[in-house]
Amino acid sequence: MASRLKQQHWAAQQERGSRFFLQVTIWMVRYCPRWLVRIAVYVVATYFYITSKTARRNAARYQRRLRACYGDEVLPQRAPVFQQFTTFAEAISDRFAVWQRKIGMEQLVFHCPSGIEQTMHYPVAGTRGQILLCSHLGNVEITRALSAEWRDFRLNVLMHSRHAEDFNRALRQAGADDVRVIQVNELDAATMLQLNQRIEDGEWLAIAADRIPVRGEKTVSAPFLGDSALFAQGPWLLAGLLHVPVNTLFCLKENGYYHLYIERFRDELSWTRANRQDVITGAVADYARLLADYCAKAPLQWFNFYDFWQDEHEKK
Repeated sequence: MASRLKQQHWAAQQERGSRFFLQVTIWMVRYCPRWLVRIAVYVVATYFYITSKTARRNAARYQRRLRACYGDEVLPQRAPVFQQFTTFAEAISDRFAVWQRKIGMEQLVFHCPSGIEQTMHYPVAGTRGQILLCSHLGNVEITRALSAEWRDFRLNVLMHSRHAEDFNRALRQAGADDVRVIQVNELDAATMLQLNQRIEDGEWLAIAADRIPVRGEKTVSAPFLGDSALFAQGPWLLAGLLHVPVNTLFCLKENGYYHLYIERFRDELSWTRANRQDVITGAVADYARLLADYCAKAPLQWFNFYDFWQDEHEKK
């Protein structure tokens, strides 16, 4: 298992592009009209489509599974894999645009229970924070940037980003604030104490639930789009140890607007020593089903271009 994960792990992927390309992107998004940015996005997407054989193959595998589960009509008929590349390039452009104030709150549409939205916009003093389960479906960077405008809402993003240092450096140059980004490789005692204190202070934690941990350990297998895939245990262990509500978050682009979907996933995740694994496995399976439904809603916005289902390993 360890050797398989080492070979196929998403964090082992090298950054595509160069610092020069990223600087050009920042400049174009800041100063060029949108029609010219769209042309540039198309050109860049074409280049990476042509030169990224592995990513093309993995995108096609995802789309094949999506069609098998939801029908052929779920995807466009013409060049759907290429369109997935162009959608990703557009999302990258939007990540720079939102930090440069080219995308504002007026372009964000909320779809979430009023109680959760009220808690996020107007947190009550003394109230503990909650967890937001994010994914690489859609563009969560939009939420991260725009949430900075909510005066009393404090969001901490837990991530591993050392595989994309140039890109994150470029985001900071574009205006991204990384003060509340927490680099997390494992949930050790020191990390848990820090996160628990932030929860007690009323701060929220956002963590991706659709990628296995950097070290490839503590994973759970669950059915996803018709086949078994590995998901991290970390987000669920974190939720259970902190005893906080767990919500899912998807930020999807629809007809030129970003739609923010937030749902209450669990009021609390609790277990005993005897049933902990069963509880986590059940939660992961429920999350995988929800993630699949959102993939069908925004099929081209799946931005996991690595071997998600370990297909290459299965061939051996």
